[in-house]
Amino acid sequence: MKKIFLLLITAAAFTSCSEEFITSDLQNIVTDETIAELSAESPEALLNIASSFDAGTINNLRTYGVGGTTGHNDYGQKSIDLMMDIMSNDMETLESNTGWYMTLYNYTGRVQNLNATSVIWNYYYEIIKGANQTIGLIGNVPEESLTDDLKYVFSRAKAIRGYAYLYLIQIYQKGQPALTDLGVPIIDPTADVLNGPGFGRLTVQDVYNQIETDLTEAFDGLDGYARPDKTAVNQEVVAALLAKFYLVWGTIDNSKYQKAIDNAIIAQGAGSLSGSDLLDGFQFIYNPEVIWGADLNVDTNSYYASFISQMQSFSAQNQSNYGTTLGYPGQLAHHRTIDPRLYAEIKSTDIRSNWFGPDNGYIKAGQADQFYNYKYYDNTDFEADYIYMRVAEYYLIEAEAKAEMGDDAGAAQALYNLMTTRDSSYTLSTNTGQDLIDEIRLNRRIELWGEGFGLLDMKRWGVGLTRDYVGSTHPQNSGFFNLPAGSNSFTFQLPEDEITLNDAITTADQNPN
Repeated sequence: MKKIFLLLITAAAFTSCSEEFITSDLQNIVTDETIAELSAESPEALLNIASSFDAGTINNLRTYGVGGTTGHNDYGQKSIDLMMDIMSNDMETLESNTGWYMTLYNYTGRVQNLNATSVIWNYYYEIIKGANQTIGLIGNVPEESLTDDLKYVFSRAKAIRGYAYLYLIQIYQKGQPALTDLGVPIIDPTADVLNGPGFGRLTVQDVYNQIETDLTEAFDGLDGYARPDKTAVNQEVVAALLAKFYLVWGTIDNSKYQKAIDNAIIAQGAGSLSGSDLLDGFQFIYNPEVIWGADLNVDTNSYYASFISQMQSFSAQNQSNYGTTLGYPGQLAHHRTIDPRLYAEIKSTDIRSNWFGPDNGYIKAGQADQFYNYKYYDNTDFEADYIYMRVAEYYLIEAEAKAEMGDDAGAAQALYNLMTTRDSSYTLSTNTGQDLIDEIRLNRRIELWGEGFGLLDMKRWGVGLTRDYVGSTHPQNSGFFNLPAGSNSFTFQLPEDEITLNDAITTADQNPN
């Protein structure tokens, strides 16, 4: 069956030798045959189109409104990272009941008729749509017409599609699912998505297979590719995604941990551990620990609808320039603070202890019992870069996977390699078994606080939510409660619109309330 694509193209995407492919309204229905003709006549034109799709999809990772709303909790991957942490044990949110993230804190945002689940679902499927445009465009180009650059664009699109499915399956399924459990819909890039039938929920196994295929093919296809900067996806970024994926799969299949280790070690080569660079506010993509991110500036930032606007409680530069810290915490006291139990575990000799502390005298409506977040700050007006991956995560993945496989010595060494750049007094751990796993998990929670792992790790580890305890500083509002490990509340429901509008999904396919 002939595949059909609706391509929205601009004259700038083509060279002069391919002008015959442009219609007067700049819209064209393009079949396999015309793509093959274009690739033979002008590979440069095809590359320009594919590259524009690729760039647009990458830009959508950090763009306001891709999740389909005008809310200030809809600004790409970092908005979802914050959602995952706000639902965890380790982050408190001091915003009012009408704050942008309050429905996440009180766990109502996960239900089918609330905004948050729609933002997440729409965001990742928009990313998949963009990746599928590129994959569909290049997928049937004859092998002899494929240049290296076309292969690289095709492989990057597969990597981004695998990334999106990886997050979807973690958010919309249990933390330790059976492979036969319902997964998420997989969208066929050759399908007529405008007029054809919808796509139903496949199994977890199907989704895992798709992620593995996308990422392994992307890794192989990017061999030899030298990226221009850290905003681009290269082999090491794909290895990092594979390490994340196999760590997740290892939870239900121990044999996958070795692949997590192998790919984590490759990913480590994309950056360098540097304790002295941990106090820069996490605002610069060129930090040596950063593997992949978005480079924001005055033209590409989204001001109050941004990660730094939702996170920073104190910026010395803002304070000097404006007499306040810009953003929701600094101007409205919607602070993101660390749970006191985790704060108490950070040694004074650990440089990460500087990430948190009591009110320094500049905190908006500061409270004496809270430990505020100084990890994130911005020297500009919301131009702080977005960091998607840091090299530290991959030392922690190596350590955790080795510990889960029973390689205590290897796990302790991987943890030591990280920790000696954080704490000069740290010595090689003598813990073994579950005690070593617990030490690794503790340092993962400290190291990656605010980077989007809180709820996903709780699900993966089988940990419950505990906010109501003696000494708790969690606000005693609608989010002050406990949930047992494995609670249905840790899994998001599909958006109501998806069930209403998708003829392949019914109410019987919905996740539990």
